[in-house]
Amino acid sequence: MKKKILSAVMALAVVTMALAGCSSSSSDAKTDDKTEETTDTATENRGTVNVGFVQLVDMADATAMYDGFTRTIEEAGLSDNIKIDYQDAAGDTGTMTTMIQSFVDNNYDLIVPMLTPPTQAAVNIAGGDIPIIFMSVVDPVYSKIVPDWDSVDPNYLATGTSNTIPADLIIDTAMDITPIADGQKICIMYNTSQNNAQCTMEAASKYCDSIGVEYDVVGYADVTDAVTQAQAFSKGQYAFVYVALDSIIAANFNQLGAALTELGIPSYGAADAMTMGGAFCSYGVDYDTVGVMTANMVIDWYNGKEIIDMPCQRYSDFTLVINKGVQESLGIELPAEYADIATYVGE
Repeated sequence: MKKKILSAVMALAVVTMALAGCSSSSSDAKTDDKTEETTDTATENRGTVNVGFVQLVDMADATAMYDGFTRTIEEAGLSDNIKIDYQDAAGDTGTMTTMIQSFVDNNYDLIVPMLTPPTQAAVNIAGGDIPIIFMSVVDPVYSKIVPDWDSVDPNYLATGTSNTIPADLIIDTAMDITPIADGQKICIMYNTSQNNAQCTMEAASKYCDSIGVEYDVVGYADVTDAVTQAQAFSKGQYAFVYVALDSIIAANFNQLGAALTELGIPSYGAADAMTMGGAFCSYGVDYDTVGVMTANMVIDWYNGKEIIDMPCQRYSDFTLVINKGVQESLGIELPAEYADIATYVGE
């Protein structure tokens, strides 16, 4: 039976750049240490199955995930058994909905939606009728796709992978690299219209509350508004700014990054795309590995494992990313433990 979780499909603005992360504690993160291997194998497989794969928009991160996904199935010798119908909605949510409905109409055996909006749409349209293994959903609990990280709703039969970059990981790193001076706060900026931005803002706020760090929350409506808000800050007002996950700002971070750097305020992004665009620091995800993790879950299902017995898997092998040009402009010297592991962009 179907249960509806959306009254409408979310707009393209909520698509992350792979987004990155929304969890209040990195200590809760789970890593699949065997992403290069398939896991449990049952005595009987499901024969030949049709899998509907849908993504809302094509981008580099999506390509890396899909390549890892298909390569893993091919390396397992299952390309002829797991037949993938790849569909790209080219940014059109209406087209995406039609594609998912066609999977249902044609009685597909499994749906693999990439990122949060296609997953929410798939659960809304097909949940309970066709099993779903989603790929790279920021926070499926927050998005009401699963009841919690360790269980699957039997009414939806949806599980999959998350590439959440925990807010506490970024904030702890920021406080190590750019300590909070007396009289300073930190600032959390977020896009008020994006679900993933709201989610990561709340995670960051809760973590700051838990460790007794003072902070301001600044919401913005779009890139222009974000820059205007930042330009109103005073030099020295904030030790740093954490920018919550937001595909719009991630794709246009050069403007916000330049405004904050001019004020001498380091900016930490919730996705590595922000650092590539002009933030000082963030963490990155190996998206090929996320595709491999998702493929291994599909292979487990193909080999007889039931969705209800497959809780979500979370990626946690994050890479520290530093924008070298911004670092030099701000005159920041990285502590040795960070300098030794950092990947540099913007040189």
